[in-house]
This record gives sequence, structure tokens and C-alpha cells, in this order.
Amino acid sequence: MINLAIVGCGKHASNFHVPSLRRLKKIYKIIGLFDANLSQAKTLSKKNKIKKIYKSYRAMLADKNVDVINICSPAKFHSKQIIEAIKADKNVMVEKPMVLKSADLKEIIKINLKKKKKILCLQQQNFRHETQNLLNFFKMNKKKIGKIKFIHGKAHVPIPDQVNSSFTNKKISGGGPLIDQGSHIIGLVVNIMKYPIISKIKSFIFKRKNSYNKNTIFNVENAAYLEVLFKNQTHFLFETSYNKKKISDFQINFYFKEGSINWPSLKYNFKKKIKIKKIKKVNSKIFASDAQFKHFYDIVKTKKKPITSLNNSLYLVKLIEDSYKKSILIK
Repeated sequence: MINLAIVGCGKHASNFHVPSLRRLKKIYKIIGLFDANLSQAKTLSKKNKIKKIYKSYRAMLADKNVDVINICSPAKFHSKQIIEAIKADKNVMVEKPMVLKSADLKEIIKINLKKKKKILCLQQQNFRHETQNLLNFFKMNKKKIGKIKFIHGKAHVPIPDQVNSSFTNKKISGGGPLIDQGSHIIGLVVNIMKYPIISKIKSFIFKRKNSYNKNTIFNVENAAYLEVLFKNQTHFLFETSYNKKKISDFQINFYFKEGSINWPSLKYNFKKKIKIKKIKKVNSKIFASDAQFKHFYDIVKTKKKPITSLNNSLYLVKLIEDSYKKSILIK
């Protein structure tokens, strides 16, 4: 059993983390909450019968019964909260994006060299059954389909619907859909590609006037377009925006010399001469969020190797960071 405490009691915690942890009650126990907004902590506590609300993050870290800190706070606070948790000898799960600056993650890695705590950035796309099935497809058909030539990923989602949403305030979120949704799609692509050396990055950032809500800070990009050329000559194109009204468009197409396959549908189209081996599909009834928490339990309890290391996370943070630095702004 792992005793866990949650910092940040907003939508990520209430809609995803707590429901998953409750389904995994045989291996996790939520023993307390903290949020700078006390009313949010009280709401989550009452809804899920979590008795303890800490007066401060420091008080949470001082609790010797806590094994793991689950960070669901806005991205701006992640770096400091991770470092304080490590120094307090706590293992850490943190929502994406892990941190906003690569320099901060380098400091975290340096501090953890001595502490050797288990730290995982929660990127649930890596744990979807569609992802596992895709990886199995690649493994079984590698010799037949050859090398990935081109990748086209996209994540077009509805604009965050909260008034004064942290997602649209650059000081809190670090950016708009490029960092928000890019952490999902870019993170999944580079994990599948095994973090190849990057040769070139080109990006465009699109901004619009705030027509969302007069009381909402909207100073992030509304859309972004990213091109990455890897040293292995694979091209990756990623497009993202907050332009969808209701249903998100969230997919990746992988192109080979003589065919292609789509994620998450797993629909493929290869020339008839290529005899594709069918895969035995992974159980689709397991939630991706549940799978990632089970994975972290195994990391802590059985010393299982994490699906993404701190250096892998650094690669992703640096890629997105460079995408902003090298971007051309279009208004």
C-alpha cells in the first residue's frame, strides 16, 4: 500500500487522479489534500470523503505517513514543489508539463542524484491501450514496413472553459496549446521514436485577441505549427490549437515508404504485397490514468524501470522550450 497526498485540487485532481486512485484502493490510499484555494480542497475532500486537509504544502511534506506526493497544481509551481518534495524524502508523481524550463529540470535531476527518489511525469497517452497496440504492431511488422519516414500529429481542442483559466495565462501555464497539448502528442511521438537526436526545429505561433471572456487573461498562443527534423531523417509535423468547439481532434499518422497507420484508430493502409501481421489487442477496459498509477506503484514497490526517465522528460521540456524560442509569431 502507498500512502499518497495530493497538492492541487482542481479539475485534473477531481476528474482524473482521484477517480483512478479510488479504483486502485488496494494499492493506494489518499491520506490528505492541499490547495492554496481552501474551498477547492474542501470540495474535493467532501466529495471523496478524504478527511485530512493540510494547512500548507510544508505541513503535507512534514507528514511522515506520506510516501508519495501527487502534484496536480498549475505548471508554474511544479518545479519548486518537486524540489521541496525530494528534499523531504518523498516520491513524486507530477502532471504534465513537468516543468516550464529545462534549467529547472536539470536542477531537479542534480538534486535527485543523491536522494534517488522515484519521480514520474504523468503522460497518460503512453498508457492508452491504443498506444500499446501500436507499439505491438510496430514490433511485429518492423521488417515488413521499414522505417518511419514522416509523422503528422495534431491536437485541436476546445478552449479551456474556466473563467481566469490558468491554461490561458502564460505566467502560470508557460504557454498555450503547444505546451498544453504538445506535452501529450509530442511526448508520445518522441517516446515511440526513442528520443532521437534533433537536427532542426521550425515553428510558428499564432495569437488572436481575447474574445473569450473580458474577465479572462488570454495571453498565450491560440494555435501553433511545429516542424522537427530528426537526425535519422524522419520528419515530424505537429499542429495544435484551441479552435475546436466541442469534440477534440487528437491523432497521429505515421507514414512509411509503402503505407501508413493512424493512432488512436490503428487503421492502416499498406500496399497489398506487404503482408501485415495482425496483433492481439491489449485490454481496452483499463483506463489509461489507472494504468499510469499502477505503473508508478510498480516503480516504487518492485523497482520497475519507468516508461519515461527524468532525462526523457528533459528532452521533451527542451524540445518544447526551443519550439517557443525559435518560433515566428503571426498575429
